Amino acid sequence: MLFWVSDRTDRDKPLSPIPLKTPYKGIIIPQLGDFMATVHIDEDSIPRYKRGYEWFSHLANTSLSKNTWKRLGLFSFYDKPYVESNLLYLSPKQVMLTMAKMAIKKETGLLLVVDAMEKGEMGLSTRQGFDQFMEIFEGLFPDATKFYFGSKDSERDWLHEYPSLKIPLNWLIKRPNIFAEVLSDASIVGEEVGPGDAAFEDFAGMIEVLEEKLGPPSLTDEVMGKIRSAEASDYAGEAVGLMSVFVSPTTAVSRGVKYFGKFISLVKDRRKQEIKDVYQDWTDRVKRGYSEENLRKFFDDSEDFSAGIVEAINSFKPVLLIIETRNTLYDLFLPLVLKHVVDEIGYIPPQRRPRKKDEQKKKGDTKEDYEDTELSYEEIEGILDEDLPPVTKQLLETVIEREEELHRSNIDISEDQFEGKPKTILFLDAATHLSKFERSFKFALNIPEKFPNMSVAASFYTDREKISQALQEGVMEYMRESALIFDLHPSLFDQATARMPVSRKAWLTGKLQEMEKIRSEGEVAFLEFDAIEKVKWHLRVVEKPEMEALTKIRRWFGGNR
Repeated sequence: MLFWVSDRTDRDKPLSPIPLKTPYKGIIIPQLGDFMATVHIDEDSIPRYKRGYEWFSHLANTSLSKNTWKRLGLFSFYDKPYVESNLLYLSPKQVMLTMAKMAIKKETGLLLVVDAMEKGEMGLSTRQGFDQFMEIFEGLFPDATKFYFGSKDSERDWLHEYPSLKIPLNWLIKRPNIFAEVLSDASIVGEEVGPGDAAFEDFAGMIEVLEEKLGPPSLTDEVMGKIRSAEASDYAGEAVGLMSVFVSPTTAVSRGVKYFGKFISLVKDRRKQEIKDVYQDWTDRVKRGYSEENLRKFFDDSEDFSAGIVEAINSFKPVLLIIETRNTLYDLFLPLVLKHVVDEIGYIPPQRRPRKKDEQKKKGDTKEDYEDTELSYEEIEGILDEDLPPVTKQLLETVIEREEELHRSNIDISEDQFEGKPKTILFLDAATHLSKFERSFKFALNIPEKFPNMSVAASFYTDREKISQALQEGVMEYMRESALIFDLHPSLFDQATARMPVSRKAWLTGKLQEMEKIRSEGEVAFLEFDAIEKVKWHLRVVEKPEMEALTKIRRWFGGNR
């Protein structure tokens, strides 16, 4: 393909053709010395995916708040792109790329966790969608480190080109409490698994724990009582746990709900042979899925094994983690990845760190000594009481102020350096999916509170048959500071505006109606919320930028390469 290029430094020279591989990557062409050449392209040739990214990026850089945030929420109703029309394609991932580029600063780590099972014709589950996403990502973050997390047994081989991220098995062996939390969340009968029951020493022990805790439940009188007293509707959403993948690993969770309803009816009707068949299928799937061969795709038992992701973040290299575990047996390993990374890079202030047993014992002994021993003071030789200044209110205030200044200076030094831990921004795609692991979901969303060196941006879809308490709390938490709202579940909107004056709620409702009208015309708009601003709510409309702005955006994310 040939493009006619005009040399800006000498208008008298004849036009000369320059071959380009693609019309898009040749928009700005660096020449020898300081020469630049501009290519004239047909805007209609720009793919909808790039157009959606470019238009949103222009809006974000010119209109969105530039305030820093610890929590950023991206909200929609459906688990699909914000807009998917003949004009534009805009998904949470494109928005996250823009917000990540705007948020990242010098000497700041970036971890972008993306769900490869995104719905939509140009999600990462399609080759076309993946290629377009990666073209933008690599333009924005050319020095990024990329990892894949999954079993690499799907037909989506384009996802499998990157090295597999593995969790050090020794790390998990030393933390049975973390494994117990994940197993408890995954239990379909609500079993509270204790650290002792989750403990293991090698792959064989891990397999034994997984088969026992995630295999078909023993139909004890207690379990039978729960099942007989329940209706199938009670097991909607997160309550299903991982049963859908145990009995039908390729179907959606909604089908798992229906299957579980059938299972409940079988138990109630005491149809023993059919129950036996279901149990056998369930047992076989767990044994095959959690074989040592498969577990080694996610864990490494080598001594001093390092996955490489922590080193990349510590060296301030952006990291992309592609997740392909949704609705598989390996779903429960994703929380372990997040906890391992945060455990390595998250900074915990000294006052929040757990005390070691010997320190607690030492502290207890000291307290006992104080209680049993009468305190006595010796006079300081050469100093008489009359030589000391009078204890006045002014003296006390001066002493207190000096102590506070010293305390503040110590805190500032600690917060600035975080004892060598890097400032890190985590972008979590499709966080709603993680909400079925309630404890892990809360852990992920509460990272900024527990680890002051970390910030989290999370995208949520809210089209759920039943809004769990964990999801509800997560959405409310991520709407308090900074949020982009493309759509929302009506019950969550009502809760978010419950204490809002009727006049302001009516204004927001009107803006939502405007958003729907714009969406029906094939474009997209959203509400921006920023708690710091005097005017906290704004309606933002994604529109076509001027050509000069488009050229700048394309140069910004690698169009000149």
